[in-house]
Amino acid sequence: MQESIYKTEKYRYTAIRLIKDKRGIFGIPQINISADFECEITKDKGLYYETDGEIVFYIKHFILKDACLISIEVEQDENYELKHVLCEGKYIKFDHINSCWKFQIEISGLTGPTRTLFAHTILREDGITLRVEENDIGRCAGKYSKDTYPQIQIEAASHYSFAAREVLRRMGVARYLHNNSLGYLLLLGFETCNELHPDFPPHWHLIFRWPYFCGSQAPHIYIDDEGRMTHNVMYIDGISGVCRKYQVDEWCKFVDMYGANVLAFRVVEDGGMELTTPGGNVYKISSYNKEYGVKVYCSNSYLGHVVLKNDTDKGKLQVFWNDEERSEDSYAESVEYDPYTGAIVKTEIMHEHKGLI
Repeated sequence: MQESIYKTEKYRYTAIRLIKDKRGIFGIPQINISADFECEITKDKGLYYETDGEIVFYIKHFILKDACLISIEVEQDENYELKHVLCEGKYIKFDHINSCWKFQIEISGLTGPTRTLFAHTILREDGITLRVEENDIGRCAGKYSKDTYPQIQIEAASHYSFAAREVLRRMGVARYLHNNSLGYLLLLGFETCNELHPDFPPHWHLIFRWPYFCGSQAPHIYIDDEGRMTHNVMYIDGISGVCRKYQVDEWCKFVDMYGANVLAFRVVEDGGMELTTPGGNVYKISSYNKEYGVKVYCSNSYLGHVVLKNDTDKGKLQVFWNDEERSEDSYAESVEYDPYTGAIVKTEIMHEHKGLI
């Protein structure tokens, strides 16, 4: 018997983002949906809310195949115009008819958690993947608010990620992992714009991702109000409930899938971090400072510092590495991205940029 095109074993919750052309809390307008299959707008906590910049709602529907469309009408609000509609990282075309904004979304083949709220800029090189969460105070939700917006911690997390990238390059550990098919190192910050992913309190991640995920070591390195690292809680991906807290000065070791040591790091007393490889030098990443960013050392010798500038309204990230030893190795990396999705539009790297900062 031919398998039915419909799968009805479970539901999916698909998020929709309505981007307003001006910021403010105006109240959620009347939203109506229509489809030739069972679906509904869910108003459970975290699935139906307004922020300064957006209105977010989720549609509960079966997981279906083929051409499955939902028609959506949003009553116009006199306080603002609808600037964009986003669903699953895509811009949805909408029309303005009879005081309503009208559009359709296709839910055919959508599985797994909805990715609509992701605003991630992802940079990859052999052995290293770095993700910048493009947080914005106009989209903060969940445990984050305008009154307690963690701007310093957001800046610190991004600086630590890029400083760690520089250290991992110099160590050669990323290239080693890539060349031997042992996985990669994943550098992440935290996000403030997703009710269903509180990502709280502020932290950043230095993850050793194994080739088949399960067994990956996933540290969460927490950051205080001044941007200093405080401690690390490491989880093991694919093994629920397994974690360990590492205090200041306690080394956290990464091992590969064959049990060999790959990398070790620890948070130190001044809020910075030290990293080393078996038989290698000890590198240090200083705690974040708003003036000079993050300094990098090798065996107590100063190597240089990383400074970031990120304009989330315009979608432009600038990364500056000032190399103390070799000015020709200094660089300015510019990344232009979509401010609502984080998708990269353009990248450029310029060397010998001293004097630009």
